[in-house]
Amino acid sequence: MGNFKYMLFDLDGTLVDSGPDLLEALNYILKKNNLEPIDDYHIGNLVGGGAEVMIKRGFNFYNKEISLKKLPLLIKEFLNYYKDNCSVYSKPYHGVSDTMKFLNSKKYKLAVCTNKSQILAEKVLKELKLDRYFDLILGSSTKLKMKPDTEMLSYCIDFFGTDTDKTIMVGDTFNDIIPSNKLKMKSIYVEYGYSENQDINATFKIKKFQEILKYI
Repeated sequence: MGNFKYMLFDLDGTLVDSGPDLLEALNYILKKNNLEPIDDYHIGNLVGGGAEVMIKRGFNFYNKEISLKKLPLLIKEFLNYYKDNCSVYSKPYHGVSDTMKFLNSKKYKLAVCTNKSQILAEKVLKELKLDRYFDLILGSSTKLKMKPDTEMLSYCIDFFGTDTDKTIMVGDTFNDIIPSNKLKMKSIYVEYGYSENQDINATFKIKKFQEILKYI
């Protein structure tokens, strides 16, 4: 058991399986550009990095180039579609809600620290009834540099008025673990998320969300 009373969580691939709705948004864009929808088998290779990265990966799937002039419009269309449909198929991973209730009952301070935009992060969490568990929801529509930079994690630590020794980061990609390591902060890597790389240098690794309780 650790001595952590402050916990920072990534969102997509950690708390919420949002891949299906993100893929729906991508396929909406692909269809508008006369390309076939991509099967959900490929979600892990597409999700992560934001709308621009996902769109580029989608077009690259068909070896298609996107002009710099056209890209901003595609991003806007993707985000507008996703904003209206961000919780159709998305759902919390098994054990998330019960674990959050337990952490709240034990007075842990919890924050979401995600590269997803602030508006979309708040919307997804509210619609899935997870927002109630968090003292802070920090998305990318701020002036802070996104993960893997350390700024977002440092902001959360300052917000709580604590230090890295009492804080742990939970996430599913290098974007979550790299800044934790830079800050000499403990981390938990969730193996069920969207990263296929198991060589991530996290302090702990878990296969089910509720296993975080073993390390705090």
